[in-house]
Amino acid sequence: MQSKVSGSKDSVFTGAREVRLVTGIRNPYSSKRDFGSLLVVGGSDVYSGAPALTGMAALRTGVGLAVVAAPRSVASSIRAYSPNLIVHALQSDVVSQADIPILTKLLDRASALVLGPGIGLHPETKSATPLLLAKAHELRKPVVVDADALRALSTRELFNHTVITPHAGEFKAISGVDPPPTWRDRLPICKKFAAEHSCVLLLKGHDTVVTDGQRVKVNRTGNPGMATGGMGDVLSGIIGALLAQGADSFLAAASGAYVHGLAGDAVYKRKGFHMVASDLIEALPDVLKPYDRLSNS
Repeated sequence: MQSKVSGSKDSVFTGAREVRLVTGIRNPYSSKRDFGSLLVVGGSDVYSGAPALTGMAALRTGVGLAVVAAPRSVASSIRAYSPNLIVHALQSDVVSQADIPILTKLLDRASALVLGPGIGLHPETKSATPLLLAKAHELRKPVVVDADALRALSTRELFNHTVITPHAGEFKAISGVDPPPTWRDRLPICKKFAAEHSCVLLLKGHDTVVTDGQRVKVNRTGNPGMATGGMGDVLSGIIGALLAQGADSFLAAASGAYVHGLAGDAVYKRKGFHMVASDLIEALPDVLKPYDRLSNS
């Protein structure tokens, strides 16, 4: 593929244009319901912080409500993380099939779903994950699937109309293909996978590739300081917030990758490589503020 100069209208690289396309104009008479409700399903005894990071990233990106549904074993710690999150404790110590009825009710009221942050690979969780994703499709809710939820999906058709955000190892686990290191070599592999499964694929890496099988964007924002735990949870929250606000899935993923990297670069200017995932959440307002617009009505 021949790429034009970054920043031009037809550039293969992400930029401000994608962010403008997914950030709407706010009406002075708006309520929180006007900006969507994101449901985050995840958490386990090992990864209690992951869904909290996702929910807070979504709020900083502009979603009206962030609702976290997590196992009872970790729900209290997520509540303690921030009073800004609405937390529902599930029935057991892991996400399980017994939780599908309450999760379906929460999903029915949500605008979008992020499935997977910190969810773990307990056998009960692995059996519940595809059932919940099927419910999301039935209710026509946009979905981001991340982390261990990717590995729990044995039926590839369930990727249909979702955004999936694997790193190279997760992509190999779900596709059987070990992606090459450069974005140019990854493009045909990514486009083929996305087209076959009718999904938006965001393959994380030094140069992140985003494609729906036809459209392609490559993101080059970000830095090596972001190679630490929780960064993917923040990315999922950003994309989920944009989906909840009505953004096209491909544009939500492409602009989300760009914003995520910009936040990491902003933190790098202050802290060097000594950053943690929550630093990016606090950087999001400054990154997104230039795109804020208020209507005159």
